[in-house]
Amino acid sequence: MIDFQSVLIFLKFSISGLCGVLINFSLTYLLKEKLYWNKYFSNSLSLSIALITNFILNRFWTFQLNSETIYYQFFKFLLVIIVSVFLNHIIVYLSHKFLKINFYFSKLIAVLLVFIWNLVMHSFFTFNSI
Repeated sequence: MIDFQSVLIFLKFSISGLCGVLINFSLTYLLKEKLYWNKYFSNSLSLSIALITNFILNRFWTFQLNSETIYYQFFKFLLVIIVSVFLNHIIVYLSHKFLKINFYFSKLIAVLLVFIWNLVMHSFFTFNSI
């Protein structure tokens, strides 16, 4: 049975994730379309900034965990981020390059798939909350 606390964490994680998506997409657009940076570099940098923002939101709002030092928790978060950036980049690259899916739609697909990875890993590994 799903308890209220798990539903609340899922909702807060989703809202934090939506903030990250907005940062990710707007910054990618700015870097790629306005500053003419490489689209894959823009994607990776934007995703990294969005994920760091998500760490702050998740630590202090979603999971409200201050029991571990921020350095140790951030280290675990970084381990998850490394995999997240890799997964995101591979999904964007493969769907855009080989499946010929629009770059931004490819990013959306990647965000949705990586969201599942992030929810599981941050709930059970980074923040140990569920």
